[in-house]
Amino acid sequence: MTVEDRLPDQFSRDLLAGSLMVAKDQKNPVRLHLAAAGLRELFGHILHADAPDDEVRACAWFKQEPNTKTVTRLQKAIYSTQGGLSDAFVERLGLDVEDLHRAAIRSIEALNKATHVRPDTLVNDEAAIKSFIDEALAALEGLLLSFSEGRSAVKEALVDDVYRAMSDALIERTFDDIDILAGKGYEIDPWIDDAEIEIEALGSQVILVRFSGVANVTLHYGSKHDAVEIQHDFPFWLRFEAPVKKPTELTLVAHHFDDTSWYT
Repeated sequence: MTVEDRLPDQFSRDLLAGSLMVAKDQKNPVRLHLAAAGLRELFGHILHADAPDDEVRACAWFKQEPNTKTVTRLQKAIYSTQGGLSDAFVERLGLDVEDLHRAAIRSIEALNKATHVRPDTLVNDEAAIKSFIDEALAALEGLLLSFSEGRSAVKEALVDDVYRAMSDALIERTFDDIDILAGKGYEIDPWIDDAEIEIEALGSQVILVRFSGVANVTLHYGSKHDAVEIQHDFPFWLRFEAPVKKPTELTLVAHHFDDTSWYT
């Protein structure tokens, strides 16, 4: 997966592409400094979009740094990686991305410095420019990787709990999407094909987890003497919510069964 693939939106991709275009323009004597401004904004956009100040402040682990009234970039990076999950829970996951966060912050500081160009700070050496841009891109990729690794670690930790919650929901709940198609009830086979788990959000207070797959459903029709069963596969997804203080306590909050193939 490339850096571009990891970026959250088209604006980020345009900002990266534009910054690199400037950096490669050898006819531009201040290309490094202009590219640094674009890359600095890219880092800022990613951190601010993914980690709103109010959400970061609402995390139990948040402590106001003594020399500033704002949320720091490092705190935003931490939030984007673990949300409101406690440091103790993250340590149990074996997640260690502190070095990636520190490298990103150092890169942002270097980009800030490079945007203030003076006659004695102008950089036009090709090797120096390439090295500077390469380091900034490596730091950007590391930051984005830390976000991905955070969600992957949480998913791995909760996989058994998600499957348990999914199975309980399919057995205990009545889903109107399917019930309306069945004359005398239905059963869903808890063995799900093409199963996939996604951590949709790591918020300050809750985690959102999406389970999707294809369910084999047996639909019942008729009375006792002329009963008929029809089996059909329905793609579906279930969304669960869990408090960050107890991430294994998953509650079903939304669902959808796709009945398109039933009518075709």
